[in-house]
Amino acid sequence: MDRRWVLLTLLLAFAVEVPASAQEPTEVRGEAILSHPAGKLALQAAALMVAGKTDEVIRLRSAEDQAEWKKEPAAERKAMSDRMKARAPDPAALTEGIRKGGVLTVYPGRASLESPYRDSSVVALFTLEGAQWRASVGPMVMAGPPASAPETRLEGAQIESHPIYDLALRYADALHSGKADGFMALASSKAQAAWRAYPASERAESTSYRKQTVPARSALAGAIRSGGLLILQGDTTASLNITTVEQQRTTPGTVNASSTTMSLPFVLENGVWKLAQ
Repeated sequence: MDRRWVLLTLLLAFAVEVPASAQEPTEVRGEAILSHPAGKLALQAAALMVAGKTDEVIRLRSAEDQAEWKKEPAAERKAMSDRMKARAPDPAALTEGIRKGGVLTVYPGRASLESPYRDSSVVALFTLEGAQWRASVGPMVMAGPPASAPETRLEGAQIESHPIYDLALRYADALHSGKADGFMALASSKAQAAWRAYPASERAESTSYRKQTVPARSALAGAIRSGGLLILQGDTTASLNITTVEQQRTTPGTVNASSTTMSLPFVLENGVWKLAQ
């Protein structure tokens, strides 16, 4: 899976409810992050995750997230705790990565951290509750870049002969059906496990963002035919990239054009293509 796509999805889903007028972020970089309350919170959460102290990690989250955690069955809490610990960064290595190239992007009420980490990267998200920063997602280590593999490209109508085309249309149908989380049945087992680990509020925000960016079946089919690019990386991973161009005539003889690009990642699981996120 392309970790940049995962990060983009997390950040956009995280920001979906922020008013447009408030989306003027400030950036804190490198060493300065370690003095910011959100940066300190990231290191505190990482240390607790590595130690397996999940209950203490949850106490660093918002009141809503804590309430959602208490509703989960004991078996699910145990599974989520194991996943947190497995993806937790070593605090010392995270500190080093932040110093070298960390970026903390701060919005009014929300913030995101991306930092290099050994051969990969770390992502963390935060919310401001009252006057106090709270952990929301992570910090978690993202999958490293895939090994170099032969690449095959299909464009436009060529994509219709590949199984991913039908999967993308079924994804659009499920996403716009109104059935909560139904579209995740088309995802890989790893993606489904990660989805269950997110708090209910994060799942709702991600679903809302997906509905805004993925059009209904007929519009998606048309967009694929007119501007689709399917990139197959080796035999097990792929991404479907769709660019749509909108034109608007403002004055006689003047046309303004804008383009939007959407990317969907896929993975082959047990011989069947699945959504990777």
